[in-house]
Amino acid sequence: MTDKTFLFQREATGNGECEIVSKSVTKARDGLRSAKENRMILRIMSLVVGVLRSLCDRYGRHCSASPLPALSVSRDRGRIFVRMSPSASTQDLAVHLTALPDREVAALLAARPDLAAPPSSSFLALATRAGAQGSVEQALAGLDAPTLAVAAAVVALDGPTGAEESGQFKETEGVEGVEGVEETGAAQAAEGEGAGGDDEPADVETARNLAGLIAAHLPLETEQVAQALERLNRLALVIEGRPVAALETVFGPHPFGLGPWAAEPPSAEQLPSTLEELEELEELSRAADEPPVPAASVEMLQALTWGPPAGTLRAGGRAPGAAPLIERGWLERSSDSRGRTRFILPRQVALALRGGLLTREDLSAPEASELETVGGDVVASESSFHAEETVRLVAALLEEWGREGGTIRRSGGVSVRALARTAEALGLETVEAARVIEIAAGAGLLGLDDDGATWVPSALAAGWLADSLPQRWAPLALAWTVSARTPWLTGTRDDDGVLRAALGPDLEAGWAARLRARVLALLGGLPPGTSATPAFVRAALTWESPRRTIPGGAISAVLAEAETLGITGGGALTEAGRILARRAAASLDEPDAASDDVMGSEGSANGAGSASGGAAGQAPSDEEALGALEAALAADLPAAVDMILVQSDLTAIVPGRPAPELGALLERTSVVESRGGALTVRFTPESVRGALDVGYSAEEIVEAIGRYSPAPLPDSLTVLIQDAARHHGAVRVRAVAALLRIGDEATAAGIMAEPRLKDLGLAEVAPGILVATASAGQVLRELRATGLAPVTEDADGHLVVGPATAQQARRAPEPSRPGSEHSVRRRRPSRRELAILVGRLRVGQEAMQAAGEAAVATDPVHALAVLRQAQSSRSRVRLSLAGPDGAVQERQVRVMAVEPGRVRLRDVVRETELTVAVHRIVSVEAG
Repeated sequence: MTDKTFLFQREATGNGECEIVSKSVTKARDGLRSAKENRMILRIMSLVVGVLRSLCDRYGRHCSASPLPALSVSRDRGRIFVRMSPSASTQDLAVHLTALPDREVAALLAARPDLAAPPSSSFLALATRAGAQGSVEQALAGLDAPTLAVAAAVVALDGPTGAEESGQFKETEGVEGVEGVEETGAAQAAEGEGAGGDDEPADVETARNLAGLIAAHLPLETEQVAQALERLNRLALVIEGRPVAALETVFGPHPFGLGPWAAEPPSAEQLPSTLEELEELEELSRAADEPPVPAASVEMLQALTWGPPAGTLRAGGRAPGAAPLIERGWLERSSDSRGRTRFILPRQVALALRGGLLTREDLSAPEASELETVGGDVVASESSFHAEETVRLVAALLEEWGREGGTIRRSGGVSVRALARTAEALGLETVEAARVIEIAAGAGLLGLDDDGATWVPSALAAGWLADSLPQRWAPLALAWTVSARTPWLTGTRDDDGVLRAALGPDLEAGWAARLRARVLALLGGLPPGTSATPAFVRAALTWESPRRTIPGGAISAVLAEAETLGITGGGALTEAGRILARRAAASLDEPDAASDDVMGSEGSANGAGSASGGAAGQAPSDEEALGALEAALAADLPAAVDMILVQSDLTAIVPGRPAPELGALLERTSVVESRGGALTVRFTPESVRGALDVGYSAEEIVEAIGRYSPAPLPDSLTVLIQDAARHHGAVRVRAVAALLRIGDEATAAGIMAEPRLKDLGLAEVAPGILVATASAGQVLRELRATGLAPVTEDADGHLVVGPATAQQARRAPEPSRPGSEHSVRRRRPSRRELAILVGRLRVGQEAMQAAGEAAVATDPVHALAVLRQAQSSRSRVRLSLAGPDGAVQERQVRVMAVEPGRVRLRDVVRETELTVAVHRIVSVEAG
């Protein structure tokens, strides 16, 4: 074996790597190098890479507009590779941000408010925060499906630099938009001087080429891709066509279900045809007895092509189709951590099998043309009916809880018994009753009593009850739009198995208010009368923000609430609903509005549009909105009817919407049998007792009903009312917790013996005098359930009439609005604050550059940036640490890993390893 000298030559390969090839100047040697020689070469190459990194840091990243890519060494099959990292490093991002004009930096801070608070001390610190995974995920959450797909495509297509050499774009002639890639140069030449000609900036040309490349692999027009890339650049997610490192982390190792690039990329001739063509060839070859690709191999490709791109062979398992694919270079074999065989489909092969497509999903917004259209009269009729019904239910709730409030569980929220009682009183299911309770509380109509143990009507309730129907409805609807409550979860259990209760803290969710706003904004962007289905709304919102997860059932629940409140009718938005939709769209557009205000541009850079864009506009104030809502509902309400047709079977019909006075009378004296175009009610002894309880006499009830009847009242109704009045007040209840005074000792004995009343805690203290441990309201309700007709009296024995005493009215608590402070929302900085922040960044950057490499990083964000840079360059740093006793000690260390909340270091002086919490780092200094 002869000695020879090795020269290292940097050669580009087809998979985005630089292969350092060893070439002999004497005589080539057969076989592979020894392990000792390989280790020596690795050491030499590590030193070379270290020098290249230093040059990149000193010159490429600080003096050049196009910084050199980061380098790292890897070894594969006896050959040495220097892999060029396509992602933009923190230094690259810092250089990019520093070069931006102040207006664009301010626009970035407005579009990504998490970068503005707390303020960064320099552009390096800002770049560190902007490139952090959490911040990148927040920025991606606001992107629509096309823009998000473009961002993922930038990550997925970063790799091979020569499409013609590697052949990964083979068979893409049928893909829409591929012509834009092939004809980019011709198109630019045809544009001539209008496009900048030969003087066009390199970054503009790079962006155009990248847009054409991505458009060839996505179902998007090149113009859409270009606008999406511009938006990603404005958000500092893609820099000069390269993604920030965290973007690759967020999309994971398999974007679009693609595997890694092949270590040895196959040529264009070696790549397979599309999967469909392989399946057709299999059928043709089977008929001709010529099997070019075995059926088992085609099945493996079918399973791996669209992801996941890797499969693991179970112990004892076989994969007969793998060997032919490995021979062709279409499949790679490896082993997992448990030693099991693992097959991976290379990215070039997958793209060829897909015909160049990255995704099979349609990236266009859901079409509203297939939705049903509802007439304006139907929308107005249904919405006004539901609005009136909601107002009636809230009023009934206030009356019920005025008698006996909603007791609170020990863990918070309305007790199960109180909710069941309320649901029975309102004639609703428990979930529907919880919805009414939450609506009333959101409008400030409920509050906690002095003991904080019971929900009762608030001080606002009395004034609200005296208002007209539109005036009562408007605050309910307006409060619902900003509510962070999820009443549809009432009765379900959380992750710990705890039952969720109405008005409880576990029904509070920060995403609920935004979801309501997004749904309203979406409905406001549809043509008038369009009835949106839950499936359409979910599809549209998912397209609008794919990374914002919407809990199951939430959209249907929000639409049901909007229907219940009368904001929609027949699934279509009402005129009042459009007022709320404009407010919702304005609140959602705050980020874009702030960015556009700073940039001085119109609209966003998103070419795919927004499902809520049509509803955007200037939001009116609360007072203006309330007035507009009242007017809109008043216009939709049908004319009031002040006539009632009473029949001998004790039923009555109101041929239309009853007038307010008639409606209040029927609410007290009857029970509703049906609602719709006409109102049907029935008079019963129990319903008549409701009017007697608030102070009506039998004669007054007969006179009031007769005033609205065009014919004399039937005798059956008159007899019913007089009989109910005769029994009314036979038993009187006095509050002790409750005291019962009974004139008939036999009745008292019957009450004591009644098993249904044992929960009242009754005791006889004297003949005809009973006391109860239950509240007076509960005693009244339970006695009435047994067929008695008790009334309330005060401490002097006088009959109490009316819904509440003067003492109760004076004690009405202040409103409590669950969910009104559901979170501390990040406030977006004003234009003046943005200007100050940018100025501080400039000053801090200049100070850091003036200090040079001797600069000491004391800011936590800056310190982490220096540590990450030291880790990548393998350089030493001087670290000041705070000990347990508060004393500061200095260490000369090398950074091994920067992890969440801690840093792993190696002390080069003591030759020990240590793990340090980030909050203990006082300062970091290079060298």
